[in-house]
Amino acid sequence: MYKAVFIDLDGTLLDNEKNISKENIEAIERAISKGALVCICSGRQIDITREYKKVAHASKYLICSNGAIIYDDEAKEELYSVYIDKEFCLEAYEYVKKNNLTIRFDTKYGRFVNNENYNTSTEILITEGIEEFIEENNVIQLSIVGSSFEEIDKAKENLYSEEKNIRFGNRFQEEYPMHYCACNCMNDSVSKGNAIMGLCKYLRIDMSEVIAIGDELNDASMVEVAGFGVAMENASEQVKSIAKEISKSNVENGVAYILDKYI
Repeated sequence: MYKAVFIDLDGTLLDNEKNISKENIEAIERAISKGALVCICSGRQIDITREYKKVAHASKYLICSNGAIIYDDEAKEELYSVYIDKEFCLEAYEYVKKNNLTIRFDTKYGRFVNNENYNTSTEILITEGIEEFIEENNVIQLSIVGSSFEEIDKAKENLYSEEKNIRFGNRFQEEYPMHYCACNCMNDSVSKGNAIMGLCKYLRIDMSEVIAIGDELNDASMVEVAGFGVAMENASEQVKSIAKEISKSNVENGVAYILDKYI
């Protein structure tokens, strides 16, 4: 029997309207009742991941910001975290300010954004004193946001170097609160795969006893290291190529399909 399941949110557990279906929730409940650990593993910040965990009735452990933080939501305890160098955060902020882009900072207190046009109810607007904010807070993940992938690619080209110990994740686009393109940046040691390996070591669960389910490039590391890696039908071809099985899509309760089949 598989002892632990790690599930991505967007494009995996969530449907296209960012909801969790009744079928997926009930399948998670069944898996947990059989003794399995079912954990959310997301690129989203900790407060949003926590809310989805509650809706999903998932287990207490959260992996957030693409693996930069592991959190025990029952004990309210941070088990692991790794931050971005403050000097790079300042450099990234100066770049976006100069080039009329937007920057978001994930901290353990929530997500902060410097542009009200991209501010949602799940984020905190911060337009002044950003240099002081960076000095006083540990940034788990930052996102550079613009109107086109060309702007994002140019930012990556200007900001990246091997000496900075940072890594850019896959670029993506969203339509809410308005159309935008973005790319996450994190410490070079961060990945979902490293996070689930670290948590499983802490819990004394062998990786052969782990299922990981995802769809995008930031899920590839966990799909690859899990004993049984699963790609959604709507997953990228790269993730599908390393998965041991391809499930149904995120709008066809693909998570429930895998949980009921293997747990």
